[in-house]
Amino acid sequence: MTRSACPLSGWTVSLDLWGTLITHGDRQAASAWRITEFGRVLDAYGHHLAPEELSKTVRRTREEAAHQQRTTGAQPDVEAQVGAVLDELAIDRDAADLMKLLITVHTHAVLRACPQPIPGAVAALEVVKAAGGRLVLTSNTLATPSDVHRILLSDLGLLDCFDDVLFSGDLGVAKPRPEVFAAVAERAESPLDRVIHVGDDQLTDIDGAQGAGCHAVHYNPHRRPARPLVPDFADHAELPALLVSLCTAPAAELISRSASHE
Repeated sequence: MTRSACPLSGWTVSLDLWGTLITHGDRQAASAWRITEFGRVLDAYGHHLAPEELSKTVRRTREEAAHQQRTTGAQPDVEAQVGAVLDELAIDRDAADLMKLLITVHTHAVLRACPQPIPGAVAALEVVKAAGGRLVLTSNTLATPSDVHRILLSDLGLLDCFDDVLFSGDLGVAKPRPEVFAAVAERAESPLDRVIHVGDDQLTDIDGAQGAGCHAVHYNPHRRPARPLVPDFADHAELPALLVSLCTAPAAELISRSASHE
């Protein structure tokens, strides 16, 4: 292809995963399975807990870890997440193999939610790739580590769509921290102003990307109020043309959009 046929050549397109490329699936099913299996493991170790007590503790510690990640960019360790549950329940986390079993349950529960690609997402990625864009998956992880994410992405036929994948659990920091977006640019050997990040979350994706010096595009399926001047789309079929229009826009216009959150 000629350069004119590859309008995204030289650009890195970073994409969020959950809520942007795939659905969250049945979160209640995943949560119920996690709590049920936690109960079975603990029961086998002689800790007979009321289901209500266990459920409340698991949910609360998970919400606290998610809030810390989202607001500060801190990356909670999976073992620390499970350890927090045991500490609240006054259960010795050093019992033989107990932590290992609970971590397996904790990290694989998401598979019970059966997430699926958002309609049109895979086709949009293929068009962006054909237009010369470097595709990078940039995802925060909480209970689900990168190895389980890779299994999920492979099962959904998404893993091979990307030139690179970055997970916060591997980086040690999470969006919206600028280090995450700096890693995207560094690994692409690209300046930050040649990175466009696409995501559905205004704090972690939009503010995070712009605060790091990248451009941002908001996946906004419900057309909620968006950041001023930040381009958004509701249907993935719109994304390739939107990216091309951004990447061929005058530099002054791109700079204006990048500074629009300040």
